[in-house]
Amino acid sequence: MNDIKKCIDSGLSDMKLSPDFVKRIENSKKPGGTFSGHGYRIRYGVLTAVLCILLFGTAAFAAGSLLYSKIRVNQEAIPDLDPMEITAVNPVEGTVTEYGDVEKTYVSFRELEEELGIKLLDTDLASENPFAKISYRKLGEGYHVIDIQEYILGDVTDIREWKGEPIDNTREGNDEWYVWTQGAVYKTPVDLKIEIISDPSQQELDTEYMGCYKYVETFTSQQGYTVNVLRDTIAEEQTALPEGYTPQTLMIFAAEGIRYTLEGRIPPETMKEIVSSMK
Repeated sequence: MNDIKKCIDSGLSDMKLSPDFVKRIENSKKPGGTFSGHGYRIRYGVLTAVLCILLFGTAAFAAGSLLYSKIRVNQEAIPDLDPMEITAVNPVEGTVTEYGDVEKTYVSFRELEEELGIKLLDTDLASENPFAKISYRKLGEGYHVIDIQEYILGDVTDIREWKGEPIDNTREGNDEWYVWTQGAVYKTPVDLKIEIISDPSQQELDTEYMGCYKYVETFTSQQGYTVNVLRDTIAEEQTALPEGYTPQTLMIFAAEGIRYTLEGRIPPETMKEIVSSMK
């Protein structure tokens, strides 16, 4: 525990955060909290933390600038992705939080695109999915986050509302909304996170993955995107996991100035196929 504390203290020691940052973190523990994590899933008693921080520095970006925001894994820098760019989006009329952020949920990916006025990458693998949970948040001057949970179901079956009842971790999985029967390939649905920078005054965006994550590789997709691959290390640190446990895989890439993160407990080769199918 002391090593974890030292790691966090070191990583945060020279960061400038907004005055209400702590209050936001406290509220994230409540349903719908402003800083609630992307697709948080607690399995086998292990909590994996992902920390995404907007750095409030002094330099602002001009329109059309290339944003080489850094991604680190437990304080270790990993290769740069293709740059993000200032991308104009339509204003969203959603719920305004006490911090001035804007939040809204959508019933379909197409509805989201139409309201934002932009075309986003999508895949036919996500079509005809009635379980997807699509939420939008705008923070600061121009940082937009779209979280789509249960984006791709794959061969997951018997997906249903989860009401807090115990589940069989050897063959079932769950998140805050649903419980499902694991497939042969997909042990969980795949979630998608989309990040957009729309305003020249928005400050640099750096992301730190802290906890049970490790960097695996960087590859070039069929479309030419630079993709960083991360996996969880739970299987390396736990001995009481089900036989054939499939680690969580993350694939992070930027396309046309927008950053995408796919996440799910599926084999890396299957996730690579998903990346290749996005257009």
